[in-house]
Amino acid sequence: MAAFVQQWKTTATDIASISMLFETLPLAAVLAWMAMQSTVPSVLTYLLVGAPLMSICNGLLFRVGGSLNNELWGHTLDFALISRTPLMVVLFGKSLAQLIFRIPQGAITLLAMFIVTRQLPEVASLPLLLVSLVFACIGLVTMSLLFAPFMVLVGGKAGFFNAIMPLAVVLSGFLFPIDRLPLALEALARLMPTSWAMASIWQAINGLDSTWSFVSAVLACVLTSALLLVVTYLMCRIVEKKLRVTGELATY
Repeated sequence: MAAFVQQWKTTATDIASISMLFETLPLAAVLAWMAMQSTVPSVLTYLLVGAPLMSICNGLLFRVGGSLNNELWGHTLDFALISRTPLMVVLFGKSLAQLIFRIPQGAITLLAMFIVTRQLPEVASLPLLLVSLVFACIGLVTMSLLFAPFMVLVGGKAGFFNAIMPLAVVLSGFLFPIDRLPLALEALARLMPTSWAMASIWQAINGLDSTWSFVSAVLACVLTSALLLVVTYLMCRIVEKKLRVTGELATY
């Protein structure tokens, strides 16, 4: 709870964080225009759901890890490390705060797309869409947790993340279903929980081929999230050893 409140206050008072709420407006308008060129209504609906999630994802991946790195340099993370609370629990509080803070960013992105399209999305099953969105949020938090210790381990180098972010967007499934990708990239995409969440969203938009196909996509989202959490836990242990055992709080 303390990590949540601290992250919320830090983010809400940072002008850079607030300005990020509007950074995806041009891209959202372009994506909406491109979707209107398709004769398939479900394409527009898919992007109306995926583009806001993509904007939230970009903010989450950068800000949670970046915040942790800033606290290392500012020597404010020391106080969190005094307690016996595992670093992963602290990061979860931070990720949850960032997710809630980024929801308006997704809403602004969606509003911009509505202004361009002036069309209501066509959804075969709204309840299933809402269920899928819950699992998409779980995938987003899981990915932000993964990138947070990663930011520390690479020394807070923003260029490292700038290089992989475009690939992460492609593999996430936010802009199109991953089965449109080449086989090698599709295999990588299936390791990301958001790609499975978007697969369930695609089914909710078009209607179920079978109940099992929807359930299997949701289960795959849960399993890949669990896998990433294990990897995150191992990386957090490395970071904790680096910070708590060696005492290297501000050196890399």
